[in-house]
This record gives sequence, structure tokens and C-alpha cells, in this order.
Amino acid sequence: MSLGTILLIVLILMLIGAIPTWPHSRSWGYAPSGVLGLVVVVIVVLFVVGFSGLFANPVKSVSSTGITTLSGSFEPYQCDSTTCDGYISAGARSVFVVFPRGCTQPARAATITITGKAAPDLGNASYRATACP
Repeated sequence: MSLGTILLIVLILMLIGAIPTWPHSRSWGYAPSGVLGLVVVVIVVLFVVGFSGLFANPVKSVSSTGITTLSGSFEPYQCDSTTCDGYISAGARSVFVVFPRGCTQPARAATITITGKAAPDLGNASYRATACP
């Protein structure tokens, strides 16, 4: 049995134990079991989505020269025959990327890894790719 399964069983037992059936806890109402029920729902959602998937980050590394390695799923924003801009997403986070002129558009939802430099003139979490993917 994995640690996650054991944790889920313990939380369910705590939920059952929090139901106000004892005389000293009847005045508490259903607040304890409601809070524990919410905790169980959150943990089940995290298991379904995956802990690492939820907290993943497209920024994999940043060198001392400011070159950033980005990796994740590509979603195009505005692409034509000469330029392409889009988002690289990993988990619940995404960054905006502008590719150099002449790059071919990566396929939608393709997993790509690129290097780039931060581009604060484009906005927060924006990068200019240093090469085509």
C-alpha cells in the first residue's frame, strides 16, 4: 500500500470520527466533519491531478548569464509564416515566448524545450527564445 492510500484511509477515518455523536461534541455541529470532508476532497483532487503536475514550473533552470531553459507544452498565440509567439505550460503555470524570425511553428500541445532570455518589455513571465525549437 502506498503512503497516499494510507493517508487517504486515515483522513476518511478522521472524517467519520468527527461526526458529532458524543454528548460533549454535539454543540460543535457539523463543522469538524465539514472541515475534514473538505480536506479529503482537496487531497482526492490532488491525487487525480497529481502533486507534481499541479506545481510544475516551465522554467527549468537559469544560468548566471541570464539564459533560461524552458520546457513544457506549447500553445500558439499568434503564428504566421515568419514569426511565432505562444505559451509554454507546465502544470498550472505558463510563460509567454517569442521565437526568432524564421522559426517553424511547433505543433499545438507539443512538448518542447528551448532556451531564452527574460523579456520584461513583453510583460511578466515573458521570454525571447535564443534559437528555434
